[in-house]
Amino acid sequence: MDDSQLPAPHNNFFQFAFSHVSAVRSLVQTHLPTQIVQLLDLNSFELQKDSFVDNHLRDSYSDLLYSVLLAGKEGAICQGQLYVLLEHKSHPDQMTCFQLVRYIVRIWEQRQRNGQVLCPIIPLVLYHGESEWSAPRSLDELIGTPDAILQYGLRFAFPVLDLGQIPDEDLAQDPFLQSALSLLKYSRRVEIENRLEAILRGLLELKTDRILKDYLNAIVTYLLATSPSLQMESVSMTIDKLFPTQIEPGSIADRLLKKGREEGREEGREEGREEGREEGREEGREEGRDQGLLEGEIKLIRTLQEILGMGVTDVSNLQGRSLEQLQNLALELRKQIQNRTP
Repeated sequence: MDDSQLPAPHNNFFQFAFSHVSAVRSLVQTHLPTQIVQLLDLNSFELQKDSFVDNHLRDSYSDLLYSVLLAGKEGAICQGQLYVLLEHKSHPDQMTCFQLVRYIVRIWEQRQRNGQVLCPIIPLVLYHGESEWSAPRSLDELIGTPDAILQYGLRFAFPVLDLGQIPDEDLAQDPFLQSALSLLKYSRRVEIENRLEAILRGLLELKTDRILKDYLNAIVTYLLATSPSLQMESVSMTIDKLFPTQIEPGSIADRLLKKGREEGREEGREEGREEGREEGREEGREEGRDQGLLEGEIKLIRTLQEILGMGVTDVSNLQGRSLEQLQNLALELRKQIQNRTP
């Protein structure tokens, strides 16, 4: 997978994870009502190329449209569509219901232009904010239509998959989907560092090395943008432990894990130990560790600048800064990656 496939971490992690038909099939089987699942031909899911989200909203939303065959009133097979919208914001959007209606109308309009009949559309919102979803889930709730005229108005409701309210063991049975939903659930929480190994361990069941390599690259990029409290050395140690040969050489993940803090800190620790052994002085080790921290921050800053397509600051221009100044600069670069739009 080329690094350019992941310019906006929130959106593109979702696009990558849920462009796998098996993941969406498992998502539908697990989280849509049984009476709906029974109507679907689960072997007929097909990813559509179109997006119906407004351009100016694509830094907050990402949509995927799947077509699927389903049984009609007489038991015959007809064409239907499953529309999946991922809610990225950290709080429930009060207008999500209205936005979904607009997207559904756009899908129908496109089908009409193409000479196709209108079809049923099943919306599903994936929400991974820190608070429980509290926005309207139906037009009735959004508009507050009086009962006397309710029957003449547009009726629409949608299911919300609120990841924060679902126990981890109930997120999914499919290991790929389980890891994707868990990352969305915990990426901005402090628990991510303690849960990362368990989240990634399920990927050991993946049979295709190509998918695994792509997914690990997507994970590292996503975590960098969404988990500022997570140390890259922790990510590196976890991935090296579980997947020692699966990081794509030259990828963003490879650069981050090899050039980030761990490299500089390990050099500092080695220098400190060697100097301490040679001179027998504790201050040698301390000096080496301090120098390693500075070198690690400098290398991380230069890597982040490279990812952002910025001019890479010369090492000599960074060496005169304090550790605190370097850490603040690295934090600002992380924020730029996190806020970057497609």
